[in-house]
Amino acid sequence: MISTRKALWLLLVTAILTLLVTGCNDTLRQFITPVPAPGGDPGALSHAIVLSTNPATPTASNPALGSDLHIDVSGDSVVGVVPVGPLPKFLGKTTNKVFVLNGDNTVTSYIALLPQSTQISTVTLPTGTVAVGGGFSNSGNFFVVNSGTVNGGQSTNNVGVISANVSAITATIPVGTSPVAVAGNNANNKIYVVNQGSGNVTVVSTIDNFVSATIPVGTSPVWGVMAPDGVHVFIVNQGSNDVSVIDTLLDQVIATIPVGTSPNYAVFEPTNQRLYVSNTGSSTISVIKANGIDLANGILPTKIAEIPIPAPADSVAALADGSRAYAAMGGCPAGTNHTTIVADIPNCTGNQVAVIDTQALALRKVLTVGPGAVSIDAANNSSRVYVIGANDITTIIANVPNPSQPSQTFLTPSVSIINTASDTVLRQAVDPSITSLVPTFHVPQQDPACVPTIDSAFNKTVPLPCPEQVPFVVRILP
Repeated sequence: MISTRKALWLLLVTAILTLLVTGCNDTLRQFITPVPAPGGDPGALSHAIVLSTNPATPTASNPALGSDLHIDVSGDSVVGVVPVGPLPKFLGKTTNKVFVLNGDNTVTSYIALLPQSTQISTVTLPTGTVAVGGGFSNSGNFFVVNSGTVNGGQSTNNVGVISANVSAITATIPVGTSPVAVAGNNANNKIYVVNQGSGNVTVVSTIDNFVSATIPVGTSPVWGVMAPDGVHVFIVNQGSNDVSVIDTLLDQVIATIPVGTSPNYAVFEPTNQRLYVSNTGSSTISVIKANGIDLANGILPTKIAEIPIPAPADSVAALADGSRAYAAMGGCPAGTNHTTIVADIPNCTGNQVAVIDTQALALRKVLTVGPGAVSIDAANNSSRVYVIGANDITTIIANVPNPSQPSQTFLTPSVSIINTASDTVLRQAVDPSITSLVPTFHVPQQDPACVPTIDSAFNKTVPLPCPEQVPFVVRILP
């Protein structure tokens, strides 16, 4: 009898515990939120941003603003057009923001990858300054280099600091004569200001905006690039046809490397750790080896190649995977650089891109794009290269009864996309009424309200294009 009661008691206790556990689980389920599977890598989001200036005369209905055209790298599609100020002249960036220097002495900024929903901020620079370039460091601030004169002739020659958290100039730093560029990145708490007029570089601490050094470089320096690790800075000297290499720990020039004639631009490729330099006065791309530098043992950066290409290059890009480099041969006058490109564009008619094998250090292929190939950049995933055709044209064939009626040609600046898997230009023209090469995208119209029309006396099928803005730089963000 006792054994039976024990068995019943144990059975009863087991049943009660089961009910309690079940009830607890039912209660807990109310507080458990399912975690969805990842929906893609947000870090892979990337845009090619094309800055265009607007040559139209401002009117009450058309303020003739410039624009940033955003192309989604992964989708080969336009994802937004952001209006900027009038007559823009430089496109800069921080980690997550775009900065555009405008001709009306303002700076337009916004979140880089939100072109359709971002809030646009405008900073007005001090009267009399002329902003010509800029850059950033690990502070997240943007540094605007200013030339020009104020107070009846007093030279500015300074750097204005736009705080990452405040849309305003929060400090002004005196630098050398005619500053034109800034070299910096997230790996260093200093920026290096390139002073074209005085032939030197001003070193500024971004912790306290203190000028810590002035470093002599070559003649007429125009561009600067900081290596991704922040240890070296490469200064492109257009007047002396060389590159000065600065050690950022010593803040001294450790090497001066001869390159081609009238160099204007350079990019650092991280996989092989090489610098590629475009030369506007000679038909070459200069390649500088920058890995394995060891001052203690006398191992310095050196030029490893001067690669012949069909024509002088105005811009150069390199794939992050280290496999190829691309040179845009825009046919601009020798000496063109980012401070003169807008004025020089009418004389830039070159329409080729040189594809360079970076292992063989030799020309691999030549591609045809729109005329005026003045700027080029490569996607961070190495899948695409973007090149501007600032003087691209569209020719429309007349289809009127009069067979002597000539065709009409329209200036339609464009952006071509190169598929790096095959090194071919995407989406060529297929309309039989259009004879010109049609690249992937055209830039925005000068007048947003303009509607393409069909001229019944000339062509009854193809709309005649509205005048378009003039693109002059393309950059990948982030």
